[in-house]
This record gives sequence, C-alpha cells and structure tokens, in this order.
Amino acid sequence: MTRKVVLQMHTTLDGLADSKTGFVPINDRPYWKELGKALEVTGASDVDTLLLGKGTYRQFASFWPKVATDPAAPKDWRAQAKFLHETPKVIFSKTLSAANWNNSTIVRGDVAREIARLKHRPGKNMLVPGGVAFPRALIERDLVDEYLLSVVPTIVGQKGNRLFGPLPRQRSLRHVRSWTFRNGVTLHQLRRSK
Repeated sequence: MTRKVVLQMHTTLDGLADSKTGFVPINDRPYWKELGKALEVTGASDVDTLLLGKGTYRQFASFWPKVATDPAAPKDWRAQAKFLHETPKVIFSKTLSAANWNNSTIVRGDVAREIARLKHRPGKNMLVPGGVAFPRALIERDLVDEYLLSVVPTIVGQKGNRLFGPLPRQRSLRHVRSWTFRNGVTLHQLRRSK
C-alpha cells in the first residue's frame, strides 16, 4: 500500500493560513481535545513521518522540545511533544543550513520527485502539520492525498498568506466527513478524487 500525504491545516473562511497569534486561541483546551479525537479516525492517526517547510520546522523546533521537558505543560501537550520529537521529520528547504532537532533530515531536491520517492518507501502516512509556502507547493503540484482543513469562522478580509493560490487546473476532492466544534470551527476531511 502506498503511503499518503495528509495535510492538516487551520484556515479562515477566506483562506488565510498564517497568523502570528493563531486563529484559534492556544488556550482553548476543550477544542484541541475535541480536534484530537476527531483526527483519530483520519489519515492523521496513522503517521510515521512529518513533512515540513523551513518556517514550520523552525517554529516547531523552537517550541515543542521545551514543552517536552516542562512539568507544568498539560499532559497531552507533553505526549504531543514526545511524538514530534521521536517522529522522523523531513524538511524541504534549499536554504536551511542545519536541522538539529532529533530525527530531522533536510531535503533540497525537487519536491515532486522527493515526495514520490518517500511514498514508495515502506511506512505509514506522512503528515504536513501546517505552514503556508510548503503546503501551497504541494497543492499546486497535486501531491496531497488527504486534506484535513479546520475552517475557523473568521473572515480576515486582508491580504496575507493564503493556503490556496492559482492552480494549473481545477481539483475535485471527495468529501469524507465533517465535524463542527462548540467554538464554530469545522473540520473537513477530503480526499483526492480518483
């Protein structure tokens, strides 16, 4: 069975996918727990590799290792930090000079060729857990097999980093399931149409 590329993102209703403060407050603990339960029945539940762009790698590497050793951090955050620390991370960057976080490898080659190579190696699914430029590059090249899009009921109405940009052709996706959470965020599980 071929491994799948699973993209998990938060976006606003108008598609903005980048914010310094986040679209869902980090302290909305009930939401994060509900989201985690929903993700257990998606392609994100069967992952053994993380695919990251340079920016997301830097954010994760500066945050999650501290959480892993912080006794005041919530238990589920420490479990997440342990998973992220132990899971192999493939960072796609032509300019990142070093990746010192545990199990991290920098890949500088053509994105489509490298993803094809990774998909044909034995293993489980590969998760893209955020970012903007790298996920857009995957979407533009039609390399995402499953989308897990959490749509926040906010319209920013300004220019910014949007998840979706111009595409060479229209893409049709198959809706698998949706969840609506108490804070109004909806999670949509979509797969590539065959």
